[in-house]
Amino acid sequence: MPTVAVLTAKPDLPVHRELQAAGEACGVQVEILDALAVAALDAPPRLWRAGRPVAAAGIGAVLPRVGNWRPDAVLAVLAVLRASGVAALNEPAAIRTGRDHWRTACALAAAGVPHPATVAGSEPEVLAAAAAAAFGFPVVVKQRSSRRGIGVIRCASAAELEAVLDSLWRVGDEVVVQRFCPPGGVSRRVLVLDGEVLGAAEHRAPEGEFRANAARGAAVRGVAADGETTGLAVCAARATGLAFAGVDLIPDGGRWVVGEVNPSPGWTHFAAATGAPVAARVVAALARRSGDR
Repeated sequence: MPTVAVLTAKPDLPVHRELQAAGEACGVQVEILDALAVAALDAPPRLWRAGRPVAAAGIGAVLPRVGNWRPDAVLAVLAVLRASGVAALNEPAAIRTGRDHWRTACALAAAGVPHPATVAGSEPEVLAAAAAAAFGFPVVVKQRSSRRGIGVIRCASAAELEAVLDSLWRVGDEVVVQRFCPPGGVSRRVLVLDGEVLGAAEHRAPEGEFRANAARGAAVRGVAADGETTGLAVCAARATGLAFAGVDLIPDGGRWVVGEVNPSPGWTHFAAATGAPVAARVVAALARRSGDR
């Protein structure tokens, strides 16, 4: 029985039990590796748990789930696993790109993938002036590693933008400012795995909310993944180097653009809305990589 692993800083999440169940159903052992219970040694690359080395030789492939809790620690463990010959569904560099809205925007721009115009900077007045000159108002401020709509703020004027940027600057947050794409309040989540779209789900925010995110109360329903959304999602995943990604598309007038690319997507709401067997497909992708070693 091949053994694959899920690398996470939060091993008790229900989605990890779902992956283990999917593995049992197809004869693949899925180990949940708590990234915070081990330490990473750079040379020779090795993992340690409770002062003893951890053998990585028995793991064929790993699914890195890198969220906002201790991401650099998780990525350090992933780097050691990769150096030890363990295949990964997503590579460390691609995860760093997907976790950073500025790096994501640059990758999308280089690939010609439509997305909201984005500016980055430090000093609030400088950044606010650049955003106002580049695309006007309203704008959206995002913490560079924000997820689930947290740290995402819409600003309707220069005074409002400067006040928000000043507050975030004082607590040391790195941010980007993006052009607001009308009308807001709706998005489309598309899951991409190894260049194939697993399905699409539409999110509609409650009245008065522009962030269409299930974690913030958005209604979720499955929709057809048409040619436009499929093409955009696959191109966005390819541009950021991600084999497994949740691509969030947002409407911009009469077209869709890429709002975000998530390198560690959850799929509870998505699977319920679309019926897609996401856990089984992810385990199968890991097993293929394990067999290629």
